[in-house]
Amino acid sequence: MTIKKHGGIFGRNPTFNDVNIDGDLTVSGNLSANIEATTVTADSTVPLTVNRTGSQGDTIQIEDDGTKIGTVGVKGGALFLADVSGTGLRFESNGIVMTDGDGDKVAASYSLGLGAYPIGSIFLGSGHGIYMDGNNGTANNFDDYEEGTWTPTLYFTSSDGDKSYLQQTGTYTKIGNLVNCQGFVRISETTASGNLRFGGFPFTPSSEFAGSFSPYGFVSISNGQITMRGESGQTYAELWNNLTSRITASNTDSDCYFWFSFQFRV
Repeated sequence: MTIKKHGGIFGRNPTFNDVNIDGDLTVSGNLSANIEATTVTADSTVPLTVNRTGSQGDTIQIEDDGTKIGTVGVKGGALFLADVSGTGLRFESNGIVMTDGDGDKVAASYSLGLGAYPIGSIFLGSGHGIYMDGNNGTANNFDDYEEGTWTPTLYFTSSDGDKSYLQQTGTYTKIGNLVNCQGFVRISETTASGNLRFGGFPFTPSSEFAGSFSPYGFVSISNGQITMRGESGQTYAELWNNLTSRITASNTDSDCYFWFSFQFRV
């Protein structure tokens, strides 16, 4: 069926009610419809195709009571969705970028979530991260964060004597390649010999590191600065006195406490 704007059997600008079309409807010019709702249904094929030819730009305009509020269109061969405020998204072949209201790419500081309306969790695949400060170099890539627990161990290099654990607790936070560890060990011990070492690290250090240490009941430690020190690739740390000599055990009280905190890179 063809309805002509000028002349024809229906006259100029005809109006129809309850029209059923069996076959194709071709419209030359503009088609306006004042309807409550439209459903487009197709069986095993594309229900609706909107094709803008010639220049690229708005393809579907979205209005609110006659006022344009947004658009769906094509720019640079890519689909974009934007509103009139100038905030939009453009779907490139290798990513999603921000656009202005016309679908042109912009380096904008738009937020994902606003104030009291945050978004939910973001899940990143293995090997992916968040690049900071607008850079895409490895140094700006935040690609790892982890919190967890670990079980610190304590032993003496020559003899553990009759050592037994009364308590072992440890926590860690890993941010990028930096690991922060805290631990507490309580032992029952009467005799021991050799250098005192702590192990059980949740990760293997890639460089030399040091940390703070506070004991109670370890009788062979004299006054001075007690420091934990470890080496690259070493899965334990030793106690040093004034950073000059390793602490050597001779004996301990029957109930000893050890608190410590250190950090290293992996």
